[in-house]
Amino acid sequence: MTKNDLEQLIETHGNEIYQFCYHLTGCREDADDLYQETLFKAYEIRKKIDKSDVDSPLLKERNYVLGIAIRLQKNLYRKKSRRKEELLDNEQFEYQTELASDFNTEEKVEKDQILAYLRKIIHSLPLKQRKVIYLFYFADMSVKDIGKLLRIPEGTVKSRLNAAKNALRIKMEEKGYE
Repeated sequence: MTKNDLEQLIETHGNEIYQFCYHLTGCREDADDLYQETLFKAYEIRKKIDKSDVDSPLLKERNYVLGIAIRLQKNLYRKKSRRKEELLDNEQFEYQTELASDFNTEEKVEKDQILAYLRKIIHSLPLKQRKVIYLFYFADMSVKDIGKLLRIPEGTVKSRLNAAKNALRIKMEEKGYE
């Protein structure tokens, strides 16, 4: 992968990569840091990134970069757990402020509340389950590609995905959302 290929990858899939970083971290500041670190690491190892897939080399490279983001997030998560620090989730505060100033219809407010609650419970899932949820639903990756990216068997991907969906369903039902 050349410097120009990396620039094209960022131009084409940069927003998706950033959104994935945001989903992994749950906080804009951490997402910004993770996104920058991911792209820096991709630039450092760009010669190792394989472009052998002729059909969609950018998609394959995007998946590789998402893998870099996952590994960097795992390292960050370990550091934070060692320090035992909890970060204040600014996103929840911003959401509540937005709701207070939003005079839209009841339906929009209810939908926003459901999405905020769903985001909150997804973020409360174990990291292993959270990763497969984000890769499957937000990055539109197949079970096979997720398995390759995370270096785990497809059956493990399926079981984590199923466990995460069940946990989400139960928590949504407990809250009264169906």
